[in-house]
Amino acid sequence: MFKNKARLIEIAAVTFSVAYTWMYLKGYLPWAFIPAALGAGLFAYICWNKKIYAESALQVFYIGLAGLGLIGYGNDVQISGLFHLILLSGAVIGTVVLGVILRKTTDAMLPFLDAFTTVFSLAATWLMINMIHENWLYWIVIDTVSIYLYAKRGLKLSSVLFLLYLLLALDGYFEAISIF
Repeated sequence: MFKNKARLIEIAAVTFSVAYTWMYLKGYLPWAFIPAALGAGLFAYICWNKKIYAESALQVFYIGLAGLGLIGYGNDVQISGLFHLILLSGAVIGTVVLGVILRKTTDAMLPFLDAFTTVFSLAATWLMINMIHENWLYWIVIDTVSIYLYAKRGLKLSSVLFLLYLLLALDGYFEAISIF
């Protein structure tokens, strides 16, 4: 019974998450942030149960960011290449620190991959909420790593979600493709 319940929760999480990304790409803002929050809540539960702790915390953070997006999306912030360099440097340092913490204090199975996807997702989400086009480059890398992370933890449907996210990120970056 629990396995079927877990599968249904994962299906719902994937459905809400795909709906959010598709709605974001199509410009259905701020309403896209509603399925974002719902999907994140379900993924927080899933990740915690699969011992992907940093990702679980990230999903809780996403709920808050979805709230921010709902009330004040689209700041259209202009940033420089130097800002990206600082953001990337901070994310690398954050990944190492969080990875060490996860390895030493939890039973996380893939602590550094979990840390990478979590920390870099925070950076990419900030870029996304502020309508900075380069967010899609971050997501292309994050989604590629996430496919492996979720597959390794036995979450096949979630791995497929991240494959779809990868395609959506490519579509978002190369706007002319319009796959979706």
